[in-house]
Amino acid sequence: MLDPEDYRGDLVRLGMHKVAHQDVTLVDHMVRACTILQDMRAKEHICLAGLFHGVYGTEGLHNDDVDAIPDARRAEVRTVVGPEVEQVIFTFSVMSYASLGRSFRRVIRPDGTPQMTDRRTGAAIPMDRAEYLDLLQMKLGDVLAHAPEQVGHALVDLPAEYAGFWRMAAEYLGPQALDTWHKYTGGQR
Repeated sequence: MLDPEDYRGDLVRLGMHKVAHQDVTLVDHMVRACTILQDMRAKEHICLAGLFHGVYGTEGLHNDDVDAIPDARRAEVRTVVGPEVEQVIFTFSVMSYASLGRSFRRVIRPDGTPQMTDRRTGAAIPMDRAEYLDLLQMKLGDVLAHAPEQVGHALVDLPAEYAGFWRMAAEYLGPQALDTWHKYTGGQR
């Protein structure tokens, strides 16, 4: 099983410890997302992608810098996680959150296919249903990593703000995802 702590040095070398992410460092947030994905029993490569999900920024975090990701930076990340996982991280970074939601509405239909778009260019991001479900699960892990761990915590409580959608996504992803949803939301949403 993947131990997120084995990669903490790589995340620090990539400068993620210098990035604030609400009340914690980005490294701590990404470790939490990976742990949540492991709790969901996500595929190991998705857990690893979840551990590095914010390395390039996302629509919600430092979105202005995504256009300028140098090839050398991507090669550096690829060296740590491998080309398949790096591609998942890159796609996660450039995907439009709106297209993630629209694609979910399509995928829950029999034979529905995702229509993901690159938020920078509006271009289609080709992917099959399985790849989409991996991204959806990864984003669910990210969302749950925003759940406050204690009363009075200053984190934005994304699971509470978007509970209807994310609970439905957890149900669709299966019993492990739903159990993890209840565990991290206290079953209140």
